[in-house]
Amino acid sequence: MKTVLFFAAFLFFTSCDGIKNYMGTELQNCFNCFCHARTGCFSRFNCASYSISFDYWKTAKSPVVDVDDDPDSQTSYRNCMKNENCILATLDQYADVIGHMDCNCDGVFDCKDRFAIHLHGSDCTNPQFTRKYTQRYNTCAKSVGTTDMKTEEGYEGCDPEVF
Repeated sequence: MKTVLFFAAFLFFTSCDGIKNYMGTELQNCFNCFCHARTGCFSRFNCASYSISFDYWKTAKSPVVDVDDDPDSQTSYRNCMKNENCILATLDQYADVIGHMDCNCDGVFDCKDRFAIHLHGSDCTNPQFTRKYTQRYNTCAKSVGTTDMKTEEGYEGCDPEVF
């Protein structure tokens, strides 16, 4: 019986009709931390309602929960914002569209860069984060093994590389 339930859960999470499975990944940990920084909680649902607009979702190429969903409809957007994996796909695909930019010029594209892109789009060079965001992010980062963040990342003359 456990095998059947595991297989059913596996099929559910891997067959979100075109969306890759983000659940349990390092990327999910990253998104947990920047959603926590934005909202003060660890819920991607709360983060989504707070910081993913319809236009943001459209920029992210409108990931949908079901292959039959209309990628141009408000209903599909709302359905996506109620599905944790679809929210994660939206956040990931937004960074894909903007470009995997090393916003703080530290030589790596990591969670801090994703957070800067989420907040500032392509204008993420030398990102500055509020003290509250930084503290929340770092509290989460310690628990999941993600790199700490400073309120000011980068340096004068930083010219972000796209990975």
